[in-house]
Amino acid sequence: MPHLHFMMDAYGSIEENANNLMSVNELLNGVTHELGLIPVMPPFLVPYYYCNDSEDVGISAFTVCRGGHVTIHTFPYRACYFVDILTDEFFTTASAESFFKERLFAKKVFSKSVDRRMIYDSREPAIDTSKDFGPHYMIEVKDVEMTFEGIYRWLDTIAPRISMLPIIRPYVIYDSPENPEYISGVLVVAQSHIAVHYNLETKIALIDIFSCEFLDDATIRSILQSSFGTNYKCYLVSRGSKHDDNYRRKTARLNESAEWKKNI
Repeated sequence: MPHLHFMMDAYGSIEENANNLMSVNELLNGVTHELGLIPVMPPFLVPYYYCNDSEDVGISAFTVCRGGHVTIHTFPYRACYFVDILTDEFFTTASAESFFKERLFAKKVFSKSVDRRMIYDSREPAIDTSKDFGPHYMIEVKDVEMTFEGIYRWLDTIAPRISMLPIIRPYVIYDSPENPEYISGVLVVAQSHIAVHYNLETKIALIDIFSCEFLDDATIRSILQSSFGTNYKCYLVSRGSKHDDNYRRKTARLNESAEWKKNI
């Protein structure tokens, strides 16, 4: 069962790299190779240039690995990246951090690792909704029956219920065409993601809900209870806690993509 969840928030990155599809594609391919992960699909990249807040434009990208995922969300005008690696393959936090530090050219990098086998119901006390970037819910559900279609439908319907904006339909995949161990599903929402990884043998599901805006915690927990009963644990951490508004790059280009709205 996947256990190590590596998170990195990087600030002061080079705008051209954060806005370059090839660069982000190479990051996903490079990190899976460097860390010895087992990708079961090629990178999936989603440019997002039609959001309401022009500073939130960027690229969301992911690849599904056996029992987990690697995701990258870039914000060129905010000069930041958010990276997640969840996998059942062994790798060290130091090796992941070294890889991204070498390639992101960020001025400030903050990383954190969580052993998903050891999570418990809690909320980090340091969360500050007025300053932090957004919440990251790490959820474990035991003794649950999930199917390929069920995971797709759950991902396809959850975003509107928690006021998140999907920018693709769910991507669901077995880790192997024959004798699969996992079903994995990823939904890319506006510059963040929701993911499900289900172990067919142990009947344990790991779920991530990562948002670039703070969500209503009571609504999240109500949905989890209606979906899975009380048989879940939820660990909430804050992302972007070291974010510095001075890294935002306000330019005239921010509003160019919305010029057409003036004519309707």
